[in-house]
Amino acid sequence: MMNTEKNKIEKAVEDGLSKPAFDLTQDYAELGLDSFLDNPALKELPLVKSIVGVVRGGMAIREIWLAKKLLTFLSEFHNGKLTEERKQEFLTKFREDTKYRVSVVEHVVVLNDRFISVEKSKILANLFQAHINGKFVWEAFCQLSECLDTLHTRAFAVLHNSANSDDPFHFKTHDYDVDGGGVLFSAGLCIVHGNHYSVNAYGQYLYYYGIKGDIDFTFPKQESN
Repeated sequence: MMNTEKNKIEKAVEDGLSKPAFDLTQDYAELGLDSFLDNPALKELPLVKSIVGVVRGGMAIREIWLAKKLLTFLSEFHNGKLTEERKQEFLTKFREDTKYRVSVVEHVVVLNDRFISVEKSKILANLFQAHINGKFVWEAFCQLSECLDTLHTRAFAVLHNSANSDDPFHFKTHDYDVDGGGVLFSAGLCIVHGNHYSVNAYGQYLYYYGIKGDIDFTFPKQESN
């Protein structure tokens, strides 16, 4: 991606976080790729226009897919559960702290570009909201995002099942699918104890804040001995 194209995309995402110029009632995750070809209104969205190039008379599939994921991320962010106070605190820092703004935009663009599943764009938006909601610092968001990037989508169900089991976040090697713990271990989300797995803090944070989207969730305090 050339620098001029990258700069246009980053500017569009920056604008999209600050003041969305698109329909927040539209479920962009459910739109087919053909919609971006056949819907003139979609093609005129500033974000889409900055991303989707024209290749031999038609739009490139990769650019269409990136536009869809970024619109999904931004829509999930703006339709989320953040209070207006929290959102305004974020926007103030986002506008005034150049280093933070650049890091946010780069992470949003690069990660969404890498995702194969649009569901991950929704989860990333939820994690981002949880960060803004004060549940973890920026560095932790970056680490959780890396875990999400490497995580197989099959792991979403594994996390859900393990969270709602009789012994939450602990399970045998072959519970919940064929070696369900393997997909968590490969993303750094669990610890192996012989033929048992236990989901670590990263996995639990990703489940509650990202997959469930419960950005107000508070972990119970551990009882001291």
